[in-house]
Parts: sequence; C-alpha cells; structure tokens
Amino acid sequence: MRRSRALAGAAGAAGAASALGMAGYVAQRAAVRRWRVDAEAMEAAGRAMPGDVRHHFVPVDDGGRIHAVERGSGPPVVLVHGVTLGVATWIPQLHQLARHHRVVAVGQRGHGQSIAGHDDYSLERLAADLTEVLGALEVSGAVLVGHSMGGMVAQLMALEDPEATAARVAGLVLVATTAGPLVPTLVGAAVASALAGGAGRGLRRAGRKGRGLFPRDDLGAWIARTCFGRHPAPADIELTRSMIAAMSPSAMAGLIGPLLAFDVHRRVAAIDLPTRVVVGSRDVLTPPRTARALAGRIPGATLTVLAGCGHMVMFERVEELDDLVVRFAGQLRAAAGP
Repeated sequence: MRRSRALAGAAGAAGAASALGMAGYVAQRAAVRRWRVDAEAMEAAGRAMPGDVRHHFVPVDDGGRIHAVERGSGPPVVLVHGVTLGVATWIPQLHQLARHHRVVAVGQRGHGQSIAGHDDYSLERLAADLTEVLGALEVSGAVLVGHSMGGMVAQLMALEDPEATAARVAGLVLVATTAGPLVPTLVGAAVASALAGGAGRGLRRAGRKGRGLFPRDDLGAWIARTCFGRHPAPADIELTRSMIAAMSPSAMAGLIGPLLAFDVHRRVAAIDLPTRVVVGSRDVLTPPRTARALAGRIPGATLTVLAGCGHMVMFERVEELDDLVVRFAGQLRAAAGP
C-alpha cells in the first residue's frame, strides 16, 4: 500500500511538473507572438530604415568589403554596432540625428552586407576596417559612437592608431561596452577559451549547413528580449531578433575568441580624446560596474547611467542618447574654435 501511494505521489508530481512545463511553454509562445510585428507596424514605430539613406561599399586592404549607410548633412556622427547586430541598430538615429548631422552607420565585417577578407575577425582588424572606412568617406571631426562590441572596436582604433583616429574623430561616446577583461581570471580564461573552441566548431557546422545562430526563431526572440530593460517595445525586440537571425554563424565563430580575449583596461588611460560613457542601469550584458570602471580609467571621461534601461540604449533611450551626442558634438566644436 505504501509503495502504491508513493508511486501515485510520484506520478502526480510528474504530472504537475509536466503541466507547469506546458503552461510555461504556452506562456512563452504567447509572449513571442506579442513581440512579432509586421512591416507596417515597424514603419509606424519608426523602426524602418529611411528610404533616402546612401549606401557605401568600401573595399579594405585585406580583400574585405565594408557596408555603411549615410544620411543627412552637418557635423559628422559615426555609429558602430555590436556583435550579431547591424546598421539597422541605428535606425532611430538615422531618422533623428540626421536632421542636423551627417550620420554614418558602419556595418562590421561578418554582419549584414559587410564581408571579411583574409585577415578574418580579430577586433584589431575591425578597428582597421573602421579607420579605412572613415578615410574613404572623408570623415573628419566626427563624434564616434560605439555600442557594445562597437565600443570595444572604437577603443582599439584610438589605441592602435591614435594619429589616424585624431585626424578623423573629435570625441568618443562608448555605449553599453567595456574595456575588459570579460573573463577575470586565468582559470576562467582557459575555460572560456575551451568553450569558445567548442562553440566555434558548432557554429561553423551550422554555417556549412546553412543554419542560423539559433535553431528556432522563438529562442532568438527570447535572446533579443534579454538585451532590454523594462517594458521594451515589440518593434524593438523584433528588429533586434531579425538582426540576430541574419548573423552568419561562421562569422560568430570567428568573433567568439577575440571577444572573450578582449582586455584593454590597462591601456585605456592612453586614450587622448574627449569621451562620454553611457550605460543602462538594467544592462545585464555590460553592467554599470563595467561602465564605471571604463569611465574611471579614461582621462576626463564622464559617465551617464540611464535608469531602467537595458543594453539596447539606442532603442530604449532614443531622445536621451541623441541629446547627449548633439550636446557633445557642440561642445567639441566650441572647444575646437573657428
């Protein structure tokens, strides 16, 4: 009798767990459906690419090709996106900032229509791409805005080639990024290297088979959702999901190792450009403590923490970010004089 009751209890618990699991799955699917919006809704939300952007395809010295979009005229603002994203990251700024600025959004190699050459995917190579693009487009006196991995690339550009950077860039805005290290200990670095190797092999297999980064779109949607803080707009989640879905697994395989190895925190004191650091208080990918450390190491840098904001600052706080960039650009022009 006791055995029967135990079996019945186990069966009941298993059934309850199964029911809870099914309820959770149904809730997740419902959330994903709410986040999906069509092209008309994206247009209405201001998350469609402006129809009058100018496209540039810049050849770089290792045989690669970098895609950039440009809109507007006036003091230049250059925008560099993070990993798995693309030039569409900056759609709000291409709408708003371009009213009074020349806005150039640069697509990093392996993302969108930007193609890697034989140097592959080191972050130093991405920084060299950026230097070449700014030269080809004859940009000077720009505010360079780098988000996440784009912020890492902006730091490397300033550190690896300070003279070329100073010729093109007047100041940096580092958004939701870090100087590293992403892995804090030698043991952690060894584990991370092993994980990167395994993940890279899996991603390369997925690329050879024509698959995306994630096996299901709903998983991509949940990954996108984790990038945001409180109450993200469905159009922003969908746009982020679509960029992640378009990312080449082979390119991601090449970037994992460099991202995990990135560490310039002992070098950033050499950055000799006016710098603003921006982070969301609810950013779980590059949390405020990393932004504070970054701002504390760059001479004269200031820090802005946006309450309730997650990692996708350019979507979640369009007005605040744009206002910061515009004011910073004005301060740089005033400091430069006639």
